[in-house]
Amino acid sequence: MISKKINGIAVFDSDNGKEPLVFVHAFPLNSGMWDEQEKEFSDDFRVILYDVRGLGASRQSNNQFMMEHYADDLISIIEGLKIERINAVGLSMGGYIIQRALIKRKDLFKTVVLADTRLESDSNDGLAVRASAIRKILDGQRDEFLEGFIVNLFNKENYRNTELVNKVKALISVNTNEGIAGAMLATRPDSANSFSDTNIPVLALVGRDDVLTPLECSKKIKDSFKNSEMVVIENSGHLSNLENPASFNNNLRIFLEKHR
Repeated sequence: MISKKINGIAVFDSDNGKEPLVFVHAFPLNSGMWDEQEKEFSDDFRVILYDVRGLGASRQSNNQFMMEHYADDLISIIEGLKIERINAVGLSMGGYIIQRALIKRKDLFKTVVLADTRLESDSNDGLAVRASAIRKILDGQRDEFLEGFIVNLFNKENYRNTELVNKVKALISVNTNEGIAGAMLATRPDSANSFSDTNIPVLALVGRDDVLTPLECSKKIKDSFKNSEMVVIENSGHLSNLENPASFNNNLRIFLEKHR
């Protein structure tokens, strides 16, 4: 992968001349969460990964972010790489970023995969939880916050997989407190009524045991797009691409090949 910076964002590009496939990672991880997908798809697609603003290698001096900034970053990457249209895959926060970019620039997307994510904005209770978490992180209680957060990323069986859990912890460990808090500030807008006229093919993927964005969230995604389908990934919680990469990759490949 070729590493480059576009508007301060660390981009990793296979740059092989093939059809572009862009992966947008979850909070509070980085592009390393897509290792299994990079291995699977790099022979057939131009795989492009990047660390979202403030996380991974995309550290910022100012960590006051909004979802609009994240969406503009994705658009800038597509334009900076001189790509006409992409296949986009986003998980959790990555899904929110793609949704917002799709609202702004539908012309840049060939297909969209929204995994373990939702269309709705945070509830008032959700905003209060975010505020409390930001306070904890910036007050030096990062480990306490993450311990309670990480357990909800997996189903019960996968949480007992020490190697998998340690991999996720390692991905989070490279992020600064300020970067993590900045990402939490970027609350998602409500996109529930934004896609009724969107004909782009959309796949909703969701882990069977996802407690953060349950199956109902993906059902709403499927119902909100004209040209959409939904697949449930078994033996998975919120990080379905890491918990069951074989099923995630297989269903992603079927979808992409259908629309090539």
